[in-house]
Amino acid sequence: MFALAADLLTLCRVAAAAILVWLGASYGAASLSAAMAVTLGAWISDQLDGWAARRADRPTRLGRYDFAVDTIYYAGILIYAALAGFLPPIVVAGIAALVAGAWLATQRKAVVVICVRIIDLLCLTVLFIYRPWLVAPVLIWLGLSAWIYRRRLVERSRLWWAEMTSLVKPSERR
Repeated sequence: MFALAADLLTLCRVAAAAILVWLGASYGAASLSAAMAVTLGAWISDQLDGWAARRADRPTRLGRYDFAVDTIYYAGILIYAALAGFLPPIVVAGIAALVAGAWLATQRKAVVVICVRIIDLLCLTVLFIYRPWLVAPVLIWLGLSAWIYRRRLVERSRLWWAEMTSLVKPSERR
């Protein structure tokens, strides 16, 4: 049961990406509040699918595609930002090239995570400029999530740091 729930929640992020593209194409900047609601739902589905997958009695069918699904979702965010007019298409193309180049050059998820955090910061900046009343609830949600998942956050942060430091050869360290 948990495995099925995890897989369905993973698929929700693919649907969220499609909804974001549709919102940007159909309603432009006027859809920012709706897009933020979709984004919050996608973030919650990401946390819940991991929680369900860890409690499943068998591996999930989509677990190995979780990173790809997250990448599709973040592509949806970038396309939304361009279609809605929040970011120029050239900036979106540059970010996409940066992410693709980082992945191709390193084959390391940790490097792509940095790029994803840049996209998150761009989203917060857009919110701060266009819907400042949404920034506080988002930051509260992020803080609450960090507190609830603090052990996992610390564990993942250590793994991320170890992967990043492994990219630097010992002879190049200062």
